[in-house]
Amino acid sequence: MFKLFLFRINHYLKYRSRAVGAHALHSPFLFELFNQAIKPASRFRLENVEKLRNELKRNHQIIDLFDLKEKKSYRKPISSIAKTSLSGPKFSAFLYLLINHMKVKSVMETGTSLGINSLYLAGPELVNKVTTIEASPIIAALAKKQFSKLLQHKIEIKIGTIQDEFEALVVKEQPELCFIDADHRSQAVAHCLNVLLKHSSKIKCIIIHDIYWSQDMLSEWNQIVANTDFKLTIDLFQAGLVFPKMDMPKQHFTLRF
Repeated sequence: MFKLFLFRINHYLKYRSRAVGAHALHSPFLFELFNQAIKPASRFRLENVEKLRNELKRNHQIIDLFDLKEKKSYRKPISSIAKTSLSGPKFSAFLYLLINHMKVKSVMETGTSLGINSLYLAGPELVNKVTTIEASPIIAALAKKQFSKLLQHKIEIKIGTIQDEFEALVVKEQPELCFIDADHRSQAVAHCLNVLLKHSSKIKCIIIHDIYWSQDMLSEWNQIVANTDFKLTIDLFQAGLVFPKMDMPKQHFTLRF
């Protein structure tokens, strides 16, 4: 665990030394993206969703869970999941602002967790539907409780793994944006990317969360960056952005987040 902590700290310091702001961006697309989606994320919040986040952090009910990768059961309070597994408010805000800026109507998410990011994804007025996949039925039930309070009409949750459910859902929903956050392993990310490129003709942006989660994830991200099929890639440290259908020479940027 300590070795992993050092790995992330080391790469965060390298990221900070490379990251640039709006002053270094000459492309109008990138300049607007930074100023309308990245920079404002520090201040923007959906207060009704943040209220739900805080309620989850105060909920000490203990639930029984099963780790599909480790094949073992464990018990955990909801408050602990809310404090350790959810993205912070700044990143959730970025998801909303990015979708709003890109005028996205159809969204997919892998890894619903307690549903806070799903609510931010569904927040922009133009979004018609968010389809989200969660492997744990117990976690999915908790997320549905949050959706019943806000934006339930926009969100559909599918219980299952990305290996079993993702491809059929992409074919059906034709997402314009996909947020990948279910399985922090390179083969899972590669599977999602391949499916999106093969089956989604409308895809504008793919967000890969936790690209510095492990050496395995970082190696996969470096391969994505090097892949000339992905014309524009952006490193925000917390996530990598992939724009697969940009009509431009291959480019990669590390932006301050």
